[in-house]
Amino acid sequence: MKASSALVREQILQGAVGIPSAWLSRCLACACQEWGVSRAWGGIILTLPFLVASGGAAAALLGKPFYKWVTREDGAAEWLQVVLYTAALALGIAVVRRLFRAEEKFVAVLYVLLCLGLLFLIGEELSWGQRIFGWETPEALKQIHKQQETNLHNIYGVGNIFKWVQMLVGAYGVFLPLIVFRAKGLAPYATRLALITPPYSLIPYFLLMFLWRGYRNLLPDPPARFYYTVSEYNEVIELVLALGLFLFAYFQLRKLRVEGVSPGAPAGAAH
Repeated sequence: MKASSALVREQILQGAVGIPSAWLSRCLACACQEWGVSRAWGGIILTLPFLVASGGAAAALLGKPFYKWVTREDGAAEWLQVVLYTAALALGIAVVRRLFRAEEKFVAVLYVLLCLGLLFLIGEELSWGQRIFGWETPEALKQIHKQQETNLHNIYGVGNIFKWVQMLVGAYGVFLPLIVFRAKGLAPYATRLALITPPYSLIPYFLLMFLWRGYRNLLPDPPARFYYTVSEYNEVIELVLALGLFLFAYFQLRKLRVEGVSPGAPAGAAH
């Protein structure tokens, strides 16, 4: 009887372990199919957002000086964001050119808006060049600005709008793939919609921002002793999102180069 009970417990345990294992295996296969890469590269694409998020948490544990170096204004995370946004902008411009050549004007205009958004993010992160060229902040702006710089997202009150926009961007990257690639009613439009939809493998990059902004926007602030660590962690999550936007632009340009504007099957449709 005891042997039988032990066998049942072992089978239950194996089943519990097998469920997430099978799901992860399916996610990995999906990423490899979407990108046309090896399992190693597929694994990197899937785990990179969690590695960056974990690295930010590890930086906090290493002490405030190092954490400030990573998350402060003009810190490592912010400059990496600028590099990624700039690279995504260049890729987005290349996508726009290909779409206009293919007479896909409506989708091309949407990418123009994306490029303008990326340009805006680059300008905001750099305070529109103030930290590079060192000009003085106008006195009127100093009085309403948290950091007394020439950007919009740190103006009192305006910053809250940016936080909700970040949450919406996260929701876009999480829910649009689930709708576009699964809704049978959208099948006739799936090819065109795939041009503006992140593949399944990029959902984690947007999911972390969606969850983080949901937590920060909807729940009370953390205790004072943890406030700095929690508030500055936003720079880490923004870095994850910047990676996601860069990979999205790269994915779409690569797809257009290989398959053209009318691919045989939209990304993610087979999963």
